[in-house]
Amino acid sequence: MRKMLTPLILACLAALCFTAAAQKAPPPTTSGGSGGALLNLDNTVAVHGYDPTAYFTANRAIKGNKGIHERVGSATYYFHSRASRYEFLSNAPQYQPQFGGYCATSMSFGRLEDINPQIFTIYNGKLYLFRDPEVKALFLANPERTIRDATAHYFELAKQKRERW
Repeated sequence: MRKMLTPLILACLAALCFTAAAQKAPPPTTSGGSGGALLNLDNTVAVHGYDPTAYFTANRAIKGNKGIHERVGSATYYFHSRASRYEFLSNAPQYQPQFGGYCATSMSFGRLEDINPQIFTIYNGKLYLFRDPEVKALFLANPERTIRDATAHYFELAKQKRERW
């Protein structure tokens, strides 16, 4: 009986080791949640004052109310209602725009370009903003590649910004 248990225990331990090695850490966020983030802000206001939750809940851009706001890191977000603010606070990284609120497609080319808050898409549960319909169409033509390239540029540009300051 003991001779049969030893190989079984070793097999279980090996399976646990392989499972632990196979689990990958989640990729770093480009939503602006980290302290060294590269953010597109008007003074301190993110998304040009639009409510970040409305993109998800109403599937449209809705201007936020200056009286209903929340500060996350160095960014201030405006909301069109108190309910939107509470929704945002329940999971801020989910609602923050990717690439610090810069144009996602432009970021994929290594350029920091402002956005038109009316032009956006939700892809895989994340908010991507664009400067114009043409670059949004480029994003939608190959979103995985655009996100991969933009992520690499985002972290490189953020690193350069930190080194300058």
